[in-house]
Amino acid sequence: MRDGGDRALAFVDDVSAKTKDTAVELTSADITQYEEDGYLVVRDALDAAELNRFDKAFRTHLEELHPSELKYPNPGRYTLAKSCMADPDLAFVVEHPNIVEPASCLLQEDPILTAFVIYDRTPGGPGIPAHNDYKRWRPVGSSMNWLFTIVPLCDFDEARGQLFVAPGSHRLERVQPGPGRAQEVAEAVRPDDEAFIDPELCRGDLLILNMHCWHRAAPNHSADHRVGFFNKYAGISCPPATGYYLFNDDAFNALSTAGRRYIAVHSDRPISRARMLLQRGDRYLFTEGEDGLYLPGGPTWRESAIPDWDIGNYIASVHGHMRDQVRVETPWASYVGDYYEDGDLCRVYGYELNDNGFPVAYEGEWLDLDNVQERATQGYEPEAIATWNRPDLTRGKGVTQAQARIDQYAY
Repeated sequence: MRDGGDRALAFVDDVSAKTKDTAVELTSADITQYEEDGYLVVRDALDAAELNRFDKAFRTHLEELHPSELKYPNPGRYTLAKSCMADPDLAFVVEHPNIVEPASCLLQEDPILTAFVIYDRTPGGPGIPAHNDYKRWRPVGSSMNWLFTIVPLCDFDEARGQLFVAPGSHRLERVQPGPGRAQEVAEAVRPDDEAFIDPELCRGDLLILNMHCWHRAAPNHSADHRVGFFNKYAGISCPPATGYYLFNDDAFNALSTAGRRYIAVHSDRPISRARMLLQRGDRYLFTEGEDGLYLPGGPTWRESAIPDWDIGNYIASVHGHMRDQVRVETPWASYVGDYYEDGDLCRVYGYELNDNGFPVAYEGEWLDLDNVQERATQGYEPEAIATWNRPDLTRGKGVTQAQARIDQYAY
């Protein structure tokens, strides 16, 4: 669980301490290039000793590569993720000043790690078509302010497979304030094929890539493994709309005391319940349970419409319980926090109703904050309401995997 509290796991409040002076300081020209092009390359961000340390550690985890149905090292694209950073010889890059300081500068706020991922495209492994990685259904893609920090462990050249980027394709004018709590994002605009360029990434370089910037990868035509780490950091004020990927305690403890500030939530306990904080004006909907009043929700289940490694989106679970308990389904939901409930964790989402719904009475009882404090069963509900109403947080729209298979921008 997070240091500093025994109930809420939602947000780090102070990450102002620094590990050490950074060896990389971005210039105003660097910042302007990132803002205009959606990417920036920092050459030689990691030195040979650091790269060798990471290389050696990665090779001890080959049995953990995903997807397990492929037989490594047959041609393919393999992923080492989840809480593999429990290995300190991998985790050190999470808090490396040449990575987190530029990330903080470009996010314009303190960074929070949302994904620790190593990709191994084996000889003959296929490329990846053009895409951007703002994904409302994924814990690692649904923040409203995040970026990639990509470090190749070999040259990403024509033989091993270049990583192409499309300068200016992030099109931030598509992101606008919404009428409610969450920001609006217009449909992405796919750049022309000729818009992609090769930034000529070499071993140890750092590519910082905006979440909306389009990119693609070429196949590996060489006899070498094409390996790199592709970590993601979100701004501290912009939690993922689906909720964070929950790192385990070993992953958290692999970082230095100062470096642990880059992890927002961690626990060895499962997220076994999900609930919805449904707001109308200054009141919140509660349903009657065996022991009293609860937020609508219940046990979680894992949606597999778009399977991937970053478990944590339980919007489908909470939608199912809401249909059964209060006979509504919200078009989207936004993460509030993770709280202890009956020995495990409960992931709470929020949604604020407008006046456009058909006026049929809701199952349940609408409570103001005073009544919530007096009558709610679990005890964390007032804290969840306070977090939901924080004006300093920027929220996005989280959707289910099934919704995203049709059109994630439709909501």
